Amino acid sequence: MYEQKVTDVRTYIVRNPWKKWVFLELVTADGSIGTGEATVFSGQFSVQERLRDLGDLIIGSNPFNIEDFLSRWMLRTFNRSKDLISIALMSGIECAAWDLLGKSYGAPVYTFLGGKFRDRIPVYANGWYTSANSVDDWGKLAKQAVSKGYKSLKFDPFGAGSGFLNNEEYSKAVSIIESVQNSVGEKVELLIEGHGRFNRSTAMKIARYLERYENVGWFEEPVVPEDIEGMAVISKSTKIPVAAGERFITRYDFMRPFELGAISVAQPDIINTGGILEAKKIAAMAEAYNIGFAPHQAEGPINTFITAQLDATVPNLKIQEMFDEFAYPEWAWDIVSNRPKIVDGYEIVSDKPGIGIEIKDKVKDYIANEQNKDFNLFSEGWEKRGFK
Repeated sequence: MYEQKVTDVRTYIVRNPWKKWVFLELVTADGSIGTGEATVFSGQFSVQERLRDLGDLIIGSNPFNIEDFLSRWMLRTFNRSKDLISIALMSGIECAAWDLLGKSYGAPVYTFLGGKFRDRIPVYANGWYTSANSVDDWGKLAKQAVSKGYKSLKFDPFGAGSGFLNNEEYSKAVSIIESVQNSVGEKVELLIEGHGRFNRSTAMKIARYLERYENVGWFEEPVVPEDIEGMAVISKSTKIPVAAGERFITRYDFMRPFELGAISVAQPDIINTGGILEAKKIAAMAEAYNIGFAPHQAEGPINTFITAQLDATVPNLKIQEMFDEFAYPEWAWDIVSNRPKIVDGYEIVSDKPGIGIEIKDKVKDYIANEQNKDFNLFSEGWEKRGFK
C-alpha cells in the first residue's frame, strides 16, 4: 500500500495589524499540501525557528499517523512541550496533517472525528469595538454587531487594568458594560472578558456587579490563569459562570480546574494547546465533568476553519468565538481561499475536503518582519488592536 511521506514544511509569518499570523503547509512527495496555522502571541518568529530543532519529527514521516506523531513530539522535547512555542508548532503541523488526511479521502475533517453533530455553529462576535473612542461608542458599535445577526457579544471593558482597579478604572468599565447593555437589551448575551487581569478581591467585586445582569453568559479569566484555586473561589462564590482555558497547554492543564470546579466553560485554543485531537480529548473530559466547551479563537482565518471542523463534532459545545468579520484587515481574504459563512449568528460548517481553506500565493505580499510588533494587552488603547 502506498504510504504518504512529508517532504517539506513551509511557514509564512503574516503581518496582521494586531497579532502576526503563522500559516503553515505540509508538502508530501506527491505534491499534496496540508494547511495549518501555528500563531502564538509574540512568539511567531520563534515558532518558525523551532522547525530547525524539531522539523525532522515530521519530515519523512507518514502524516496520517497523527497520534504517533504527537507522542514522538512530546517524548522528544523531554519537557513534554510545556512551552507555547513548541506546542503551537506541534499543533499547526497536526492540523495540517488532518487537512492532508481529509483531502486524501475527499472528506471534511469532521468525518474522521466522529462525524457531524451539527451543521451550524453558534458564534459570538469579538473585535467589534476596535473603533470605539468613547463610552457611547461601545453601545453604538454593539448595536451594529447585533444588527448583523449576532446574539452574543464578548468584550473586555477594563482598559489596561491589572491587579486592582482604581475608582476611575472601575467606574469606566461599569459605564462601558451599561452602555452595551442599554444598547442591545437583555436578549443579547454578554460575555465579559477579564484577560486574567485581576487579583481575587477585584475579580470578586466585578463578578458581584455582573450578577445584576441575567444575560451575562460568563466572566472569562477573572484571575491570572495560574491561580486555579482563586478561579475556583470565584466560581463557587458567584452565579456568573467562569470561563477559562486559552492559556492552558494540553489536557493536563485542564485536570485541576475540572476537579476543583473552577470553570463552567472550557476554552482551549486548538493551535495553542496541542491540535485538533488534543482539543477533542479536552472536550470529552469537559463533557465527563458536565462542563461546556467554547474554543478560543483569536488568531487567523485558517484557525477559524480548523476550529469549526472540531466544533461540528462536539456534543457539549456552547458557542464559538468569531473575530473574522470585525478585526481582520480586508486583504486577509485575498491570501486565503475561503471565508466563514455567518448566517443569523451561526457559522455554517464547511463541507470541503480537509479543513476547507488553503493559502493563496498572494500571502507572499504580506510577509512580516521584526518591525511588525504585536499589540500589548496591558497598554492604553489596546482594544483598537492596531486599527486606527
